[in-house]
Amino acid sequence: MLETGRIDCHVHYLASIFGDVLLERMAQQGPVNKLCAARPAWRDLSIHRRLMDQSDVAVSIIINDATLLGGLRGLGGSINETCEAYNRSLSEDLSTHDGHLIGAAIIDPFGGAEAVAQLERSLALPTMGAVGLTTSYGDVCLDDPMFEPIFEVARQHNVPVMVHPGSTPEHWLKALRIEQPQFLRSGIGYFLDDSLCVLRLILSGTLDKYSDVRFMFCQLGGLVSIMCGRWANQSASAKELERELEIPASPIFERSLGEYLSRIWLDMHTQDRHAIAMVIAEAGDSVLVLGGDHPWTVPERGLPLQMAELEALGVSEETKRKVERENALCLLGPNAEALLPR
Repeated sequence: MLETGRIDCHVHYLASIFGDVLLERMAQQGPVNKLCAARPAWRDLSIHRRLMDQSDVAVSIIINDATLLGGLRGLGGSINETCEAYNRSLSEDLSTHDGHLIGAAIIDPFGGAEAVAQLERSLALPTMGAVGLTTSYGDVCLDDPMFEPIFEVARQHNVPVMVHPGSTPEHWLKALRIEQPQFLRSGIGYFLDDSLCVLRLILSGTLDKYSDVRFMFCQLGGLVSIMCGRWANQSASAKELERELEIPASPIFERSLGEYLSRIWLDMHTQDRHAIAMVIAEAGDSVLVLGGDHPWTVPERGLPLQMAELEALGVSEETKRKVERENALCLLGPNAEALLPR
C-alpha cells in the first residue's frame, strides 16, 4: 500500500487513440478552450509525471470532463464501441507508469445494456480504478434511474464514481443571464451544477440506496456546504407540516446535510481556505481530497495553492495526512493495493 506521497484525484489527459482529433475539436470551442488545448499535458504523460514530482504527488487519477463524451460522439459510429476503445487506449497509455497513474472509465449513460457491458469490460482493464461521470447530461442529472445500472457496476467492482461538473445547459444561459461565458459558465455554472447534483442525489434517496458506493465530486461540491443551515430550516418546516397538517415529512430530513456530506468525497479545486474550513466544520476532514485539474488549470493554481490554503488554515498534521493521501486511499477502496505503486 502507498505510504508516502500525495494523491491527486482530478487530472485530465486524452488517450492516444483519439487524443489528437479530440484536442483539435477542443481548440475550436472558443478562446478559453483554445488556450487550454495548447497545453501539452493533454497528450504527454511525462509532463504530468514531472509536475507530480514537483508537488510530491505519487499518484494521479485521470478523470473525464464534460467535453470528452461529446467529442467521442462527434466521431460517429457506435458510441459504446468508441467509449470502449477509448478506455482500452487510456489503460494502455497508463500501464507504462507502474501504478502512478490511474484511469476512470468513461461510459455513455444513454447507451443502455450494451453501455453497461462495455463498462464492465473496461473496469477489468489494467490501471482502470474508477467510473467517470459528469454531474449532468443536458437536462438529465445523476438522480435519474437510468444511472442506477452504472452505480450497480461501481458497487460490484467496488470502485469509486468520480463526478466532474457537466456543461452548463443552454437554457440556463438565458434564464440566469449568463452572458459572460468565461467566468459564469465554468465558475457559477459549474458550482450550481455540482450543488444541484449532490442535493438531487440526497433528496431522491439515491445516495441512501447506494450508500456503499463511493462518490467524489469536484470543486468541494460547488456551493453545497453553505446550504447546511437552509437544510436544517427546511427540515424543521417539514416536521412542522407533519405535526400540524399531518403531511408526512420525508425520512431524508432525519439526517443533517452535514451528515450526508460526510459520506461523499470532495476535491479542493478552485476553492479557498474559507470554503475548505466550512466543509471541515460541517462534514469533517475525512471528505477532502486534492484536485489539481491540470491541464485545464495551470499548475500553480492547482495543488500548490491548495496546500498553501490548508497551511493558512493551520490544520493539524493529521488533517494534512488525510487530505494529501489517506482520504484518497479510502476513496479508491480495497482495489487500491493492486493498483498503486509499491
